[in-house]
Amino acid sequence: MDCYECHTVERSTTAVATCRECGVALCPGHLHVETKEIHKEAGLGKTTGGIAARRVVCPTCRRAELSV
Repeated sequence: MDCYECHTVERSTTAVATCRECGVALCPGHLHVETKEIHKEAGLGKTTGGIAARRVVCPTCRRAELSV
């Protein structure tokens, strides 16, 4: 599978991941890796895990999230 972002500029680059939000395929040059704490309901509150999860997003979804 090829990177969608590269495809839009008529380049062919092998994808290595998909965006967590929209599902487009991404090459290493276009993906953004973020970390996210995982929360779980626990009684009357929440508990946070000790290890942060990895999250991959495309440039479009990242810009959309940062604009809010």
